[in-house]
Amino acid sequence: MARDLSALDRLTALVPPPDAPLFGTRDWDAIFTELGLVLPPDFVAFAERYGSSSFARWLAVSDPRGWSPEVITGVSEWMDFYRDLREDSPEDYTLGMWPEPGGFFLWGSTIDGDHLGWMTSGDPEQWPVMLIKHEAENGELHAETMTEWLAGWAAGARFDGSGFARREAGHPLVCERLE
Repeated sequence: MARDLSALDRLTALVPPPDAPLFGTRDWDAIFTELGLVLPPDFVAFAERYGSSSFARWLAVSDPRGWSPEVITGVSEWMDFYRDLREDSPEDYTLGMWPEPGGFFLWGSTIDGDHLGWMTSGDPEQWPVMLIKHEAENGELHAETMTEWLAGWAAGARFDGSGFARREAGHPLVCERLE
């Protein structure tokens, strides 16, 4: 997976951060310790620039520095619905969910029920983005960082006939503070 350190700057040029971002105030090292997981550096840089944000009131990304220790304790349960489906149909629902080794760790979601995250195997800088659409059994793996994926999405460079978040002419993509 090629690293593009300008992906965050490309995203910022396409979709500036909220006027008054909502930043968490907790220390990253405390977050990583409580999670038992170090998050990718491009995600950290994104959170430090955008805070908790919503793109087009559709795609939400939260700044973990705003999570209480109680929220962090519950992070491992966020994808329990998928685990339940996998328990009922293991041949159809094959993805591991964090904290399972290499499992999916959620970093964003849409109002349509789509989930974005990483498959957490190996070096966090190498974690690919996984998109699990709301009606899909398994996800689509993208060999990109989170900010590369978001910049490509914002630029409209990745769409097929699936209808996933297609930008409409005359509807600017804006980023707002996520409360």
